[in-house]
Amino acid sequence: DGAYQRAGADAASPETALGALEHAAAEFLRTIDRVRQLVVVRTGVGQSQPLAVAIDGARLPEVVGTIAGDDTILVIARSDRRAAELVKRLEEYAGL
Repeated sequence: DGAYQRAGADAASPETALGALEHAAAEFLRTIDRVRQLVVVRTGVGQSQPLAVAIDGARLPEVVGTIAGDDTILVIARSDRRAAELVKRLEEYAGL
């Protein structure tokens, strides 16, 4: 829900974390572009943080980490192939 949590409080099950990512992507993701292993995700203003937290919380095998601004997230994937898999996954979640 985007509320503050103390460090180490992320004891959500993998299924719960993936469900949270699906919901956040459907709600916040506007566009997604890939350049090699870098994925740029655009959201509405002020919506990148909850989506980045959901991406990080899901601990996807494709993702090394995220950097989020106000309306843009940079996702670093493990490889070009993994980046393509991530884009496909997030597009499905967002209904793009």
